[in-house]
Amino acid sequence: MGGWLSLVVLALAGFAALHPGSLAWVYFAAVGAFEAWLFAIVRSVGNRQVAPGEAPYLFTEDEARLVSRYPFYFTFPGISKHAASVLAAIGLSSVVLAPWFTFRMAYVPALIAAANLLPAGWLTRRVAPMLSLGMAANRGNREALQMIAAHGSAWEKIRRCNIEPKEPAA
Repeated sequence: MGGWLSLVVLALAGFAALHPGSLAWVYFAAVGAFEAWLFAIVRSVGNRQVAPGEAPYLFTEDEARLVSRYPFYFTFPGISKHAASVLAAIGLSSVVLAPWFTFRMAYVPALIAAANLLPAGWLTRRVAPMLSLGMAANRGNREALQMIAAHGSAWEKIRRCNIEPKEPAA
């Protein structure tokens, strides 16, 4: 789904670039609808605090902090994966369309395209946290390094507890 929706976003951006007076609004409506839908799902997960050492996962302190900080990413990994590719297409098209609309003297669509980078960035940090954690770790953030180190073991514990049978076979 994510790949096809990314192609749709890029195609709509291309058509909007060709006709900024009319098709830009179709592009903004489609992008706005997707971002509103994703924002609603991300907010519906909430901020659940995960306690370290609590059954069934038995997370360490670093793993519990990671899962508590990014609950959407760990609750809906499939949606998160597909939404990340669509958000990348939205961000790319916004970066290209803002100066293009300015060049074509379509100032209101240029402003909207530039302003769209804010919600796309906010959603990307919640949907694809490894990207922002990797950038923070490259700048020397120790907390981000600890979270990246805890990422693999946290997913291993989640998979183990969610896939293995809960009761022994009789």
